[in-house]
Amino acid sequence: MAEKCAADANNNCDNKNNVDNLHYEVQDTFPFAQYVQPLLAANCSEYAVAHSNLCLQPARQMSEVSFLPHILYAMRRLRLTQLLRVQSYAWPYLKQGADRGAVVVGAPRSGRTLSFVPPLCQVVCTSLAEQRSRRRWELNGPIALVLVADLGRVQQIGGLCNTMLRKAKNEEWLTLVLTVPSAQTPDFFLRWLNGVGCLVATPAQFLWLCSSNLLRMPELRFVAYDDVDLMPMEQLGQVHQQLLSLTRHKQRPQLVITSQSYNHKLLHMLSEFNAHPMLLFGDILEAALYGGVRMRMLLLKRKAKHEELLRLLQRRSPHLLRTVINCHSDAEISDLVRTLEDIGGYKCLPYYQTADMDVRDHVHRWMQNTKGELLLCTDDCPELNIRHAETLVHYSLSDSWSKFKLRHLNLADNLRNRFAPSLTEKGPVEQSSDKDFKQDGLLSLVFLDESNHKQLPRLVDFLQMHQHVEERIVLLARHIRNQLESLKSNEPALCDVLLSLGHCGDTVCSQRHQLLPHDRLLPAQMPTHGDVKLQLIRVYTPTHYCVRLLEHLQPDGTWQPLPRPVTLEMKLQLLQSEDCRRHWPPKARDICTYRNDYGYERVRILRVAPIKQLNLSRTDVAVEVQAMDVDTRLIKTTSGKLYMCPEELRDVPALSIDLRILGMVPFTGERSWHAEDGRQCAEWISAVPQPNFLQASIVVSLAHTIFVHNLAVNSYAPNLQMHVRRFNMCMQLTRRKLAKKCEQAIDKLLGFLASDQLNQTHQTKVEESVPHAVVETHPLKQSQEEEKTADKVPTGRIGYFAQMAMQLGKENRLRLEEQQQEQPLDEKRNTLKDNSVEALYNCLMNCTLLDLQEKQQSAVNCNVPEELLKQIMEPQQEQPKQPKQPEKNRIAENNKTKTTAPQAVEKSPNLHYQTPANIVRPEVIYYQTSCTLELKVILPEDNIEYEAMLHNGRCICFWTLGASESIRYQFTVNTHCPCQSLSHRRQGRTVYLSILKALAETYPLELSFYRFMKPQHEKLNSLEEQRRSRVANFGTRLLQMGYIQGRSIKYNEDDDQLSSDDQAEELIPDACAESVERPIDASEFICD
Repeated sequence: MAEKCAADANNNCDNKNNVDNLHYEVQDTFPFAQYVQPLLAANCSEYAVAHSNLCLQPARQMSEVSFLPHILYAMRRLRLTQLLRVQSYAWPYLKQGADRGAVVVGAPRSGRTLSFVPPLCQVVCTSLAEQRSRRRWELNGPIALVLVADLGRVQQIGGLCNTMLRKAKNEEWLTLVLTVPSAQTPDFFLRWLNGVGCLVATPAQFLWLCSSNLLRMPELRFVAYDDVDLMPMEQLGQVHQQLLSLTRHKQRPQLVITSQSYNHKLLHMLSEFNAHPMLLFGDILEAALYGGVRMRMLLLKRKAKHEELLRLLQRRSPHLLRTVINCHSDAEISDLVRTLEDIGGYKCLPYYQTADMDVRDHVHRWMQNTKGELLLCTDDCPELNIRHAETLVHYSLSDSWSKFKLRHLNLADNLRNRFAPSLTEKGPVEQSSDKDFKQDGLLSLVFLDESNHKQLPRLVDFLQMHQHVEERIVLLARHIRNQLESLKSNEPALCDVLLSLGHCGDTVCSQRHQLLPHDRLLPAQMPTHGDVKLQLIRVYTPTHYCVRLLEHLQPDGTWQPLPRPVTLEMKLQLLQSEDCRRHWPPKARDICTYRNDYGYERVRILRVAPIKQLNLSRTDVAVEVQAMDVDTRLIKTTSGKLYMCPEELRDVPALSIDLRILGMVPFTGERSWHAEDGRQCAEWISAVPQPNFLQASIVVSLAHTIFVHNLAVNSYAPNLQMHVRRFNMCMQLTRRKLAKKCEQAIDKLLGFLASDQLNQTHQTKVEESVPHAVVETHPLKQSQEEEKTADKVPTGRIGYFAQMAMQLGKENRLRLEEQQQEQPLDEKRNTLKDNSVEALYNCLMNCTLLDLQEKQQSAVNCNVPEELLKQIMEPQQEQPKQPKQPEKNRIAENNKTKTTAPQAVEKSPNLHYQTPANIVRPEVIYYQTSCTLELKVILPEDNIEYEAMLHNGRCICFWTLGASESIRYQFTVNTHCPCQSLSHRRQGRTVYLSILKALAETYPLELSFYRFMKPQHEKLNSLEEQRRSRVANFGTRLLQMGYIQGRSIKYNEDDDQLSSDDQAEELIPDACAESVERPIDASEFICD
């Protein structure tokens, strides 16, 4: 057989004479060429730590590595011409054959995957050559197996392996690289039986194949687990047991495990397959923790660091333990040397960047015998070759994470080797007699002060993977991370895996994993609960859709159409065709227009590459944008295709939004979906007869996404003259075994969506527990000013009249200013008259309500729980001013709403809160009708007992029953308006309170003072429209009776007729429109 590489599909040729012998065939399973990419940006270390029970001899140059010629040629094409430190150990060791496996631990983009792919391809090509030398082809199943974390890595690893593999021209039956389809097809099993070079799959896919009990792998020679830290540990354990049962004990394949962090279970898995395992660390910090280094972290003020250092040196004497102290600069070294010598009396060996040969000779003598001296150095001294330190002190952190990890090379020679003989066999010479050393071992101590807020989150994330971290430090790191995210100029889209599963374990994921404030600012037409009628735009995955909102159905209401700017696209094309100006400079969250193949569309900028010179306009700057109207796809383009958006269209809400189904995950347990699954769902929906629409029940809403429980597809049946439900998407996915319900994913996702509230709740605890030098506190000056202004407002009836007068004057002044610019002079006079009539009407109503309020001030007190009466304080009682500020902070943080925009409302001085620690305000939604005031109290569980009552005809009291120490949900709301009675009922987790008014009129409620009260804008808007119509009728009546002068009013009979344009679009009969479109209806048809 020829050794040289022949021409492949990409015209790669070493010798044209060998074309007939071997050729490279690209399989149709997936497009390999799109995923074969070189390692352009490496995160590699120049040092590595390798432990094994054999003698290890790493390669020094690329020429010392011997692979097949076509493998070397493929590596040159991929620009893999540099031998990385991890690969210098892995390639020679794995090439020695069976019984040699490895666990490779390194950072992302450090060459972990390439440490096993060339040896794997070498084993596959060697096995194929042995098969060709036999008289009969006996290959059944794969020769190599690679298990990866998700479907994206399946494509990448499969393309990389297929680039390095070759087969003979007459071997059409042989499949070089095989992936698992979304369904068990005959073509897949036929390829399996004819022989496979390498099988690339996820753990869930492999377990799915093993469930058929038809697969055998007698020729398996190489197994690789790539990125096991991203795989579910349960699935990985099941896969490992399946491989143990499918392979024979005496002929176990080589096993290679790659991971970002070390876990002792990985070494146990490796020992079950191979007798000569190797632990290879490209990450020095991971190697230090594996070798027994105990890592501690202290939060201190900068002035207290030297005191803690002196206490440490007393416990771990430098006479017994070799100690290295890392500082940030030479100036810090000189200050610390004076402190240690003057106060502590320790001998110091400072190594400055200007050190001469005498100092270096002193360091070499210190390495042989410390004599109690302390070595102080910085990160800018690479010539120091210290490997056997025992105490490592980080007096200041490094500028980068990589430099911080390299500091632990000072401990490399003292790391415990699990494959070496026991330390007791080495004699007492190598063991220290110090008791602290026996108990604590190697120590790496990190001092953090107020200047290390940027490094703290990453350090905490690393320590949480290996050991316990104090809760206050975790909360502080989370708070700092949120602050740093808010200061970033780029705001990428939320992670797709995070919004599907509730968590994302990929540490190199480039998408966003924190909620920002603008994610909570909902547009006016965005519903937050109830049912919605939707128009399908695009199907991304079985649980992710792009839709447009058509109508909204409240729990106790009817379908209401939502406003839609249907002429937006036409206006955009007309305005943009007149003036096309470049959008420069592009900034995150800017709204501009994007030039696609068909015209212009609005987009929102998410990410922009760094721009050095803003004054110089460029067209090649990489930009990532998201569509707003056509769909919600993510587009990677350049600044040359972005144009200025007209000002009148910038504030128009987006036409398209994302819809996600909660809790539905792939049936096979994958982290992502197959592309065929999304196309299958699109075919199901497109097969439904027209006219049709989608219907869903909203759980949570963000500014750009709504999360629903389920998705139903309805269509109009002309014979029945009603809408019928064709199928339910969740039931359809479950029946076809494409998805399954996961309660854990629902809990994680809902917890993430509420994480910003939890962070704000715990922020006060963090600020109290962490020193003030570390936590940056923000005084609430604005709230203090509001309290001062609120104290100046008069109380009683005079205060109410003053507030009414100020509000009426402000409204009239704003109306006059707007109408003076738009309307002619004659229309202004009519407007002034209408405003005067409306003001007169409002004044009469308010005076009537105030009279009734004064009559009921002497009402008899009723039996209210003592804890509830403490919250209804008299205006004359005063509280101490000292605990007032933190109490307001905690109430504002616990009761922060998610959807309502902040309103500028003056705080009433008559209400003072004394809330115990176990009292929590529930989420309350309110609206009023002409006769009642309706409240919806949302509780966390449906089995919580509660009580509700109306106190003094004005105060609404609600509280839950339970143990005194448990969390209790309660609130007291003073409506300042007369009411007669209160009735309540429960439905699931929601408690409905209905308060009967004393007057059948609209009350001027001021419930926005309470942060936990959220208005239901749809109901309030409809009530406001009714009120305005009554005011208009009142003014018309005054004109007709001659009480005020003006033109005569003529009624038009056609004004009261309803328009049928919306009904004609959907062809829905009026008689049955409301009865069949409710979410739960006994008369609904279900047609599968």
